[in-house]
Amino acid sequence: MSKSIGRMFSPGSTSNYGYENNYLNYLKNYNTYDYDQTANNMAAKAYDMSNNLNAMPEYQFGVENGDAVRQRAENATYQAYVDKLTPIYQQQNVDLSNQLINQGIPVGSEAYIRSMQNLQNNQNTALNQAAYQSVLNGQDAYSQSLADNLRVAQFNNNARQSYIDQIRTLLGNSVSGYDNMMNLYNTQNGIQARKSADMQQGLNNFNTILNNGISAIGKVL
Repeated sequence: MSKSIGRMFSPGSTSNYGYENNYLNYLKNYNTYDYDQTANNMAAKAYDMSNNLNAMPEYQFGVENGDAVRQRAENATYQAYVDKLTPIYQQQNVDLSNQLINQGIPVGSEAYIRSMQNLQNNQNTALNQAAYQSVLNGQDAYSQSLADNLRVAQFNNNARQSYIDQIRTLLGNSVSGYDNMMNLYNTQNGIQARKSADMQQGLNNFNTILNNGISAIGKVL
């Protein structure tokens, strides 16, 4: 090969992609032992932590609506009223019956039945109020139960996400072999592309010189 032809091809092999070769050598010889050991320890810790995920509560996308709590509150409230009022009502019935008899109103008479019915109506009104209050207490219990369940679900979800974030942080400090191989692959591809381009440019230059030389010879002849 002539010196002129050699000059057409040689610059590309040194100045154009010499940096990539230097970078490849740098990557191949860079000492990552301390970092790798630290990253390996952290990755191992992340692995151990990941095994504990099975022991953690799963993500909750919904909570119990508290119907059972509401029903228990309603029943308990109403039963408390009934337990309190029943002996009072029984004593009121006895007292009114004795009062009517002492007044000369016989049992079974219209006046007796009407008086006893009025007392029972008043008693039923109080029981209706007890039922209404039990519904209110049930609604309060429902709302409180729902709020409590939401707080528990939110706490569990936040705790799980925080745990996963810790694992990701530990893994984020690690350098995978895949990443390093991709660096090598991309750099080598870059060199190959530059070599191909330089070779093509060299051929183009050579063809130009050759054609110019042939043209010059033709003019002389």
